[in-house]
This record gives sequence, C-alpha cells and structure tokens, in this order.
Amino acid sequence: MAPAKTKTNIAAVEAAFSSLDEASKRLALARLKKLMPSDGQSVGKFVESLRDKRFRKGFACPHYNSEKVIRHGMRNGCQRYKCNPCSRTYSDHTHTPFRGTRYPEKWLPFMEHMVNGLSIRKSAKILCIADSTVFQWRHKLLTALKRMELDDFEGLLEVDETYFLYSEKGNKGIVGRKARKRGGSSKYRGISREQVCVVVARDRTKKTQARVACMGQVNKAQAKVLLAPYIGKVSSVCSDANGTWRSFTAESGLDHKELNQSREQRVIRKIYHIQNVNAFHSRLKKWMDRFKGVASKHLDNYLTWFRFIDAHSRESMSAKRLELLLTACLPVSPERYIDIRNTEFSLPT
Repeated sequence: MAPAKTKTNIAAVEAAFSSLDEASKRLALARLKKLMPSDGQSVGKFVESLRDKRFRKGFACPHYNSEKVIRHGMRNGCQRYKCNPCSRTYSDHTHTPFRGTRYPEKWLPFMEHMVNGLSIRKSAKILCIADSTVFQWRHKLLTALKRMELDDFEGLLEVDETYFLYSEKGNKGIVGRKARKRGGSSKYRGISREQVCVVVARDRTKKTQARVACMGQVNKAQAKVLLAPYIGKVSSVCSDANGTWRSFTAESGLDHKELNQSREQRVIRKIYHIQNVNAFHSRLKKWMDRFKGVASKHLDNYLTWFRFIDAHSRESMSAKRLELLLTACLPVSPERYIDIRNTEFSLPT
C-alpha cells in the first residue's frame, strides 16, 4: 500500500475513533488488542530460559532439594511439578518475584517500563492494572535483584559518597516533624543526621556498588561493612580527602591516593581520580529526579534498579528486559506484598 494512502486510512480511523463515546472507545480498544500479536511466545521463551538457568545443576524441588520430581498437570497455563519425597507441588514461578501474580502476558512490557524508569502511575495506566499491583511487582523484583551476589572489585577502585534527604514518603503517620511538601529541604545546613549517606564504589572495569551506608557522615566501621568483602583483588583506592577512607585503606593494607579537591587537585599522575564515581553520582541524581523523592526505606531498591540500568545501558531493549527478569528470578524470593509495605528503614550492620 502506498504511504500516502496509508496515512489517509490512518487519519480516517482516528477521526472515526474520536467520534465514539467513551464506552465504545474502550470496546474498540479491547477488540484491537485481540488482533495485535501476543507476547505469549516471548513469555514462553522467558519461562524456558528461567527453567534452564534455575535448574542447570539438576531439576530439583525448591522445597526439599530432591531431584525425584514428576510433572503434575497445568494451572492457568503454567506447568506444575510434584516432588515425590515431600509431596509438595511447585511451578517455574515458585520462589520468584512473580509467584502468585496475575497477568503473565504483561511481565515483559512491565520490564520495559522498568528499564525506561517509568513511574508507577504511568506504568499502571499503560498496562491497565492497579497502581498497587505495579508497586508490588516493582519492589518484589528489586528486592530479589538486590540479593544477587556482587562481584569482587579489581585493580584501581574509586570511592565517594553522595547524599539524599531522609524521606518517609507514603507514611501518613509521621512523628516528630511536619510532612515535607514534594521533598522539601533539611532544617540543617550541610551534611547532617537528616541526610542518608550512599557510598558508591566503582573500579575501572565498571563493577559498581551503590548502597545506603548511614545517616550523616560515613565512618570506618560502616565503610568496612560495605566494602571489605569485595576488595581482595584491589591494588589502589582513590578517594577525596575524607579521613574515613584514609583509615579504611590503612587498616586494609591498600595503597591510597587522596585527592584534595579544595585545592583543585582532581587527578594524580593522569591515572588516579574519582571522575567515574562522580559521573555515576550525576547520572543517578538525574535519574532519581523523575520520582519526586523516594521513601528512604526503599532507597536501596532504587539504587539496585539504577545500577542494573547503568550496567546494561548499551544493550538492546529485548536483551535488557530479559536479563532483568532472569537475574531477579534466580535468588529465592519469599517476600509478600504485606512484607514490602511494612518494610522499615534500616542500616547495614
């Protein structure tokens, strides 16, 4: 069909659609969706990939860890299995963030929204599901993603802190202060106990850790909790003039390159700097702005989310959304919706 004729036909369809009342528009959209190609095949491929990754060492029962498993019928189009020793049944979704969720055909579009950083309301509107459902999917997914083991750093490591104002967004019973409007500001100048400290560490291979450390200034003990398990292959650490990193590297036996930015010392010998970490801070802050502030109890989830997006920024959308699903589904995910809602702000120990 010629392009001009196609445009004419589309314009005619748009004019006809605009003339319909609201009920007729909804009915027309529902019928058009049935004519569109389904994501069912993509979801089927995802389930196969998930099964291959989860059970690559043997098709074992997630409850009893026995390999004496048989097929046990279908439920809602999903294959179920039964473990002979413990007699319990399970499916490919058991102990994943999507256990017990509906609308499996919407998982992949939802993953695309996650990769693009859409808000809860916008994602819910596009998917035609409740805001609470999107909230639940988001945080069950991110809680599972947060459990994935971090790789050890190697070579030259850059560390620095960034800060977010402590927030109780969504809490209707705030005690001790008035609720802030659209985030608001701290009543103290500079870094205070109202600021949540996020430590970012990044080596030159772009392995990155970004985690909540404390309220206010980070100290050596907190730095040790966050980084000590991952620095076995690190040769040198670059940081600003914060004395915490001087003490931490001395105790860990690491070479330390300290940059005094107040004296405009930004690079040492054209090698040692913290520009990669500062660039990560900048991208993180810009990305977080779209949410108009997030509750501090969920901040680690958002840091995990951004770290995934930043690490896979050069991949295709289909590869990113599939990797996000598979990565989140591999750890055991026992959280329920009520667990996520009742989460409280806590610091690493």
